[in-house]
Amino acid sequence: MRTAQRKAREVAEREQRLLRTALEVVARDGLHNLTLARLATEAGYSKGTIYNHFTCREDLLVAISTDSAKRQIQYYQAIADLPWDGARALYGLMLAYMRHAETAPALFESSIAALANAVGALASPERLERRDVIDRQMGQVIGAVVERTEREGVFKHPELAPEAALDALRSAVLGYTVTHLLSRRFQWGSVAPDGNRLVVAASMMHGLGWPRLEANAASSVQRVVDDLIPAAEEKAGGERLAHG
Repeated sequence: MRTAQRKAREVAEREQRLLRTALEVVARDGLHNLTLARLATEAGYSKGTIYNHFTCREDLLVAISTDSAKRQIQYYQAIADLPWDGARALYGLMLAYMRHAETAPALFESSIAALANAVGALASPERLERRDVIDRQMGQVIGAVVERTEREGVFKHPELAPEAALDALRSAVLGYTVTHLLSRRFQWGSVAPDGNRLVVAASMMHGLGWPRLEANAASSVQRVVDDLIPAAEEKAGGERLAHG
């Protein structure tokens, strides 16, 4: 291997180790305690080495969110490739988003924080472009599933276009995921959300124009998603990030 190639590989591997360490800090001590100085201490590198990778804390958050998106694309593409109709595939994407947040909360929380305008204003253009590329790829996968539902004639809403209904569904799923899976502090009622997840998902889908899956069909989709995204993802996340 040429010297330049070897050096580039070493830099990439070090960055992945830094991202794993950053997630460990978030999981153990909270996102508010993640700083570049703290990362340097935890990872055993000088501050100069850290700044060679990330120009600021916001840069680090965008890098984490990019890896999160890469992982989500893998799940979404696997679901889109299944021999399902459009409605089941869309349910699968929605449940995979929830499952990802549930099994990798530190990764999910960091990636959500990276979406803030204040983060984008400070992160480097190179980091933002890398994330935008992944986001566009994700949008293509999701868009193909939505087009499938349109071709099958199962989307029916008297006012919303499919694109608007998809945007509303994304917002609803994001809100439900953050307030019920990421933190229990937001709950207004005493009913545990986990047992109602499929009912909530079906209600959101149906209200926005897509067909409501029956209980057995929805449970079958959930089982496939659970197999695709095992509960040990957070523990195994370091290995997956290293090869992302």
